[in-house]
Amino acid sequence: MLKKFIIWLKGYLIICLSGNSKDRTINLCLKNGINIWRISESDGCKTIYISKNGYKELIPYLEKTGTKAEIIDKKGMPYLFFRYKKRKIFLLGLLLFFGIIYSFSFFIWDINISGEKIYTDEQIIQTLNDYNIRIGTAKGKINCTELEKSLRAEYDDIAWISCELKGTRLNISINETIAPDMIKENTVPCNIVAAKDGLITDIYIESGTRVAGKGDEVKKGDILITGAINLYNDYDELIETSYVPANGQIYAVVSYEYHDSFSMDYYEKEYTGNQKKYFGLIIGDKAIKLPKSNKKYNNYDIATDEIRLKLGSFFYLPVSVKKSRVMEYEPVLKKYTDKEADMKARNKLNAYIEELNKKGVEILENNVKIEINGDICKADGTIVTKELIGIPADITIINQGEEADGIY
Repeated sequence: MLKKFIIWLKGYLIICLSGNSKDRTINLCLKNGINIWRISESDGCKTIYISKNGYKELIPYLEKTGTKAEIIDKKGMPYLFFRYKKRKIFLLGLLLFFGIIYSFSFFIWDINISGEKIYTDEQIIQTLNDYNIRIGTAKGKINCTELEKSLRAEYDDIAWISCELKGTRLNISINETIAPDMIKENTVPCNIVAAKDGLITDIYIESGTRVAGKGDEVKKGDILITGAINLYNDYDELIETSYVPANGQIYAVVSYEYHDSFSMDYYEKEYTGNQKKYFGLIIGDKAIKLPKSNKKYNNYDIATDEIRLKLGSFFYLPVSVKKSRVMEYEPVLKKYTDKEADMKARNKLNAYIEELNKKGVEILENNVKIEINGDICKADGTIVTKELIGIPADITIINQGEEADGIY
C-alpha cells in the first residue's frame, strides 16, 4: 500500500512499445534496474508501466534497439498538479489530504483480539490501556515481544499470546492451550518454561539441557528445558557456560476446573416488530451520536454494526460508521424442565470441550457433574487433558566479569 502511494507521488507513465526489439528493450530495462511493471501485449503492442524517472533512463535503450515508445497515459501527483495547476486551493487540499493519510500510517487505528474465551475483549482492551496502548498510539512505541510477555504475566489462564503490527492494526491472538502448529523453532538463546501447572508425561528435547522429566509435577513458569549448557572438567568444576536456543516439546496432564450455573427461571423475548435505526460516527476513541428518534421502548435489544474505514486490507483509518438497530420485545417468564436444563448444561459443557479439542488438546477425563438444586442448575467438576505446555521464555546470560542480562 505504502509502496504504491510513493509511486503515485513520484508519477508514472503507461507506454506502448512497438517494433521488432520490444522484448530486448524490456530485458535491458530489467537488467539495468529500471522500474517497470504490469507488462502485457496486445495487437503487436507491448504495454508497460514505468516510473517517471525510469522513462528518462529508458530513452537511450529505445534509440539503441530501434524501438518506438508511445505514451498512452500519465498518472500520479506531478501530472495531476500540472492538469489542475490553475486550481491552487484544490491542489493544496489534495496534498493536505494525502499528507494526513500518510501521517496516519505511523499510528494504530484498530485493535483486533481473537482466540480468547475466558476473558472479554473489553478486559484485554482495558489492560492495553493500562500499558498506554490504545487507538491512536504511535506504532514506534509498541514492542510486540514485551507486550506478549506482559500479557502472559497478567493472565494466568492464557498459555500463548501472539502480537503483531500489520498496517495500522494491532493483532492480538490469544490461546488457552498450545496447539502443535503454534510450536516454532527458537532462534535466540532462551529457556522453555511451563505455561501452566501439570504432570509431565512426555518430554522431547531438540536442543538445550533437560531440567524437568517424565513424572514431574510442575508449576506455571517452572523451567523445563534450559538454554544454558555447562561444561565441567574432570574434577566436576564448571569451566564454561554456553547459551543456545532451547527447543523441544513437553506434554503434561493438565486439570481444568469447570463451574457453570443458571436459573431454572428465564425470560423469553417475544419481539413486537417495532424497531428504529440510528447512525453515529466514531473518530479515534470519541463517539459522535447523530440525531435520533425520541420514541423509547421499555424493553429492547440493540444490534450494532460498526464499519471501520480502511484503505486496502490493513491500512485502517481512525473513522468508523456505527449503525444501530433498536428492536422492541416483551419479556415472557418461563421455566426450564429438568430435561431442558440438563440439556442446556450439557450443551455448554460440550461447547467448552469442543474449544479445547480444536486446539489439539486430548481429553483424558470428564469429571463434571450436573445437578438441579431447587431453582438452580449447576455443573461442577474437572476436565483432565494431555497437552503441550512448553513455551519460550527469557534466559539469564552471565558473562564472566559482567552483570547478568535477561534476553529472549
